[in-house]
Amino acid sequence: MFTKKTQSEPDSQTGVIVTAGLTANALGVIRAFGRRGIPVVYIDSERHAIARYSRYIGERLKCPSIKESETGFISTLIDFGRHIDRKMVIIPTGDGEVLALSKHRQDLEHYYHLPVASYDVVQKLVNKTQFYKLLLELNIPHPKTYFPESLADLRFIGQELAYPFIIKPAYSSLFQSEFGKKVFLINSSKELDMAINQLTGRNLEVVIQEIVPGRERYAFYTYLNSKSEALAVCGYDKIRHYPPDFGTGSFCESCWRPEAVEPIIDLLQKIGYYGFAEPELIRDPRDDTYKLLEINARTILQNRLASVCGVDMEYLAFLDANGRSMKDSMSFRSNVLWVDDLTDFLAFLIQLKRKDFSISEILKMLKLGKVHSVLAWDDPVPFFAHVADRSLRFLRLAFGK
Repeated sequence: MFTKKTQSEPDSQTGVIVTAGLTANALGVIRAFGRRGIPVVYIDSERHAIARYSRYIGERLKCPSIKESETGFISTLIDFGRHIDRKMVIIPTGDGEVLALSKHRQDLEHYYHLPVASYDVVQKLVNKTQFYKLLLELNIPHPKTYFPESLADLRFIGQELAYPFIIKPAYSSLFQSEFGKKVFLINSSKELDMAINQLTGRNLEVVIQEIVPGRERYAFYTYLNSKSEALAVCGYDKIRHYPPDFGTGSFCESCWRPEAVEPIIDLLQKIGYYGFAEPELIRDPRDDTYKLLEINARTILQNRLASVCGVDMEYLAFLDANGRSMKDSMSFRSNVLWVDDLTDFLAFLIQLKRKDFSISEILKMLKLGKVHSVLAWDDPVPFFAHVADRSLRFLRLAFGK
């Protein structure tokens, strides 16, 4: 627990605040600090979050989620900050939290260390319209992207393009809250009409994007300090996704691909980026180049993979935010496997049905010693909560409730 300011008590150990999330992203961050004995305050704002069951949470901060009230979220942090005895580090695990923290930096910096970029810079990554226009401006290879200014314009552009293509939101978190998916996949004029009908009245900004062929997806996790110096990198192939094709990586293997990493680090430095980042790319077999798909401006679901590979990104950010140096690490262990517990089994079943796998992938799946997203012997309760939640969702889906 955290001590409050008093006249007689000394300063407590510097701790961290970890924002909530429905995936194991926040859980991995909590464990990263808890295992080091660093006090953790968890923003307990998501009822179904598995992270809330971790034994490494020292204190819970009841707080509205960003989706409910950004003002309430920030006010709760400021009120809590007034009563702690030294600055804490806030680790953001979602796009909404990163945007809110950067927007209200001036008020929050009185009480917290914030390893996040300025609001304008964060917007360049989180807002996909701004992001792809930035890539055009800097001549960074990426999928062909179109920017409709209205639903009528969306229909006009869509009717002129060859199928299939995707309709992608400017803000992913808002889109997922509304529709439960990351994109609309458009294979016909009928599906285009259906997507436009769903978007009508929603006031959601979208882009249209080509689908780059190929399966070779690569991502890397990095942290840049306030001078936009990359202090560490951990890269990995995304072997499977859930949902398939346009979902989150569910089975990954660490590896180093400098031709993918170096140009994107240069991009982040050019825009003056500060904080966590996960660029994701796909190798285009048409010209054998990596195309940049997106850059997540936060911690990631695969954060424990980086740690096992020798790069504890969140702890590195913690030290940096507190003005403590740590040797830069651009090297990491390769061929380490990471699996998203339970979720990857669903991805594998779909892949099996499609007959879209190789023998090497099967052998990797059976390999022992993988890094797990949820399962941990020193912190077992979140896994059982995860099983219960997934089972309940399956029953609701099976019985239509």
